[in-house]
Amino acid sequence: MKKTFSIFSMAALFFVGAIVTGCSNEDVSKPSTPQPTPSKSITLTTTVSRDGEGNTRAVTKGGVKTFAVGEQIAVIYTNTSSERVVSVSNALTVGDITNEGKDAKITVTLTDPVAGSVDYIYPANMANSDGTTNYSTLCMQDGTWATLSSKLDYAKGSGEMTGSGSEFTLPSIALANQLAICKFKVKNSGSEITSSITGLTVSDGINTYTVSRPATDAPIYMAIQPVSSDKTLSFVANNALNSYYKNVTSLTLAANNIYPLNVTMTQGQTKDLSTLGADYEAQNGDMLTGKLAANHKISIAAGATVTLNGVSINYDDSPALSGSFAGITCLGNATLIVNGTNYVKGFSSGYPGIFIPSASTLTITGDGTLFAAGHEHGAGIGSGRSNIDAVKNCGNIIIQGGTISGTGGTGAAGIGSGAGADENPSSCGNITIKSSVTQVYATAGSGAEPIGRGDHSTCGTVTIEDSKLITIYD
Repeated sequence: MKKTFSIFSMAALFFVGAIVTGCSNEDVSKPSTPQPTPSKSITLTTTVSRDGEGNTRAVTKGGVKTFAVGEQIAVIYTNTSSERVVSVSNALTVGDITNEGKDAKITVTLTDPVAGSVDYIYPANMANSDGTTNYSTLCMQDGTWATLSSKLDYAKGSGEMTGSGSEFTLPSIALANQLAICKFKVKNSGSEITSSITGLTVSDGINTYTVSRPATDAPIYMAIQPVSSDKTLSFVANNALNSYYKNVTSLTLAANNIYPLNVTMTQGQTKDLSTLGADYEAQNGDMLTGKLAANHKISIAAGATVTLNGVSINYDDSPALSGSFAGITCLGNATLIVNGTNYVKGFSSGYPGIFIPSASTLTITGDGTLFAAGHEHGAGIGSGRSNIDAVKNCGNIIIQGGTISGTGGTGAAGIGSGAGADENPSSCGNITIKSSVTQVYATAGSGAEPIGRGDHSTCGTVTIEDSKLITIYD
C-alpha cells in the first residue's frame, strides 16, 4: 500500500538587518580585502501530515503511522553560493504533534536560500551533509521494529521553493517511502531457529546489510533498498555455534512494502582451524573458528560469505608458521562477517594479511573485531609486495562494520597496497570505509599511507565517510 506524507502552508518569520554606526574618515581604516556579506537566515514553519495508510512507518505494528517527539526532517535547498545544502528542522515537541499523531508542525531555518528545487528527507538521519541519501545507515542494523520505524523507514519528496529576499514559501510535497521492509523468520531443515540467530547478512551483489542482535524470540526486521527480480539475494545467518546460508533468485522487493520472509537455510560448515590437515577453501555459509596450527593456506571461494568467529591465523610465533600465501586469500568477490576477536597475518615476507584479487571486491561487516597485519612489505588488508605476482594487485575494499585494525609491513599501507618500486608498483583498488563501522585503526610502514598507497605503489579512490571513526598510528 502506498504511503505518503504531505507538507502544507508556511510563512517567513525572520529577517536579518544591518546596523551601521557613522564615524569620521580619520577613524576608519580601509580593509585590505573585501569583507564577506553577512549570512541571512530565514525561519519557516509548516505542517507535515501522514495519510494514515500503510504500516511501515509506525509506532505500533497495527499500521498507524504517527510522529514521535524528537523526530526531525532534513530540508535540502540551494543557497546564494549555488551550493546544495541541508538544514534540519527543530526536533518535534509534544505541542507540535496533532491529529492523533498524524500531523505535526515543523520549524526549519534556511541560511541564504534562493528560490528553486527543494527536497525533504525523513527521518533527518537518512540525509548526508551534501543532501544525498545516507544509505550507510542501513549497513548495520539491530533488527528491531522500534529502530527501523523511527530511524530507517526512509521517505523523500521534491518540489519548488518560491520567494526572494526574506520572503519564501516552501512547497507542499508528498513524501514516498523509498525502502523495502523485510520481516525475517529463519528455519533450518523445517525447524524454526529465529530465536537463536544473533546475526543476519543479506547481499544483493552490490549492497550488503547486516543485523547484529542478542538472541531473542522476536522476528528480525531489516530495511533494504528495493531489489529487482534479476538479482540474486544471498542470506547468511549466524548463531553462537553455526552459520546458515541460502541464495534466492527471482525475488522482487519493492519500495513501500513490508515482506514477511520465512527463509529455510542450509547449515554451513563450522571449521576449527586447529584441526586442519590440509589447505582449506571456505565456501558460502562457512564459519571459521580456532587457531591455525599448521602451514595451511586459507582461501575464500569466489562469491562466498564467510564468518570469522574467533580465528587466529599466523598472528604470533607459537607455532611458527610459514608459506607463500596471505593469511586469508579471497579468490573473487567475498564477504567476511566478523564475530568475536580475530587475528590474521601474512605467512611470509611480502604477503598481506587479507588479499582480494584485482577486479574483485571484499566487504567486511559484522560487529566483532579484526586485527590484520602484513608480513614484511605486505599490507594488513590489501596487496603484497610488488615483486610477488600472486598478491601484487588487489581489488576493492569496503569496510562497513566491526572494529578493524590494519597494520602494514615496511613500505606497506595498513589498508591498501603493499611496498613497491619505481618501475614496479604494487596496487590497490578503491577503498571505502562507511560511517556504519565501529572503529578503524590503521598503521603504515615507512613511506606508505595508513589507508591508501604503499611506498612507490598506487591506490584507487579512498572514501572515508566519517573521519571521527578512523584512528591513525605512526
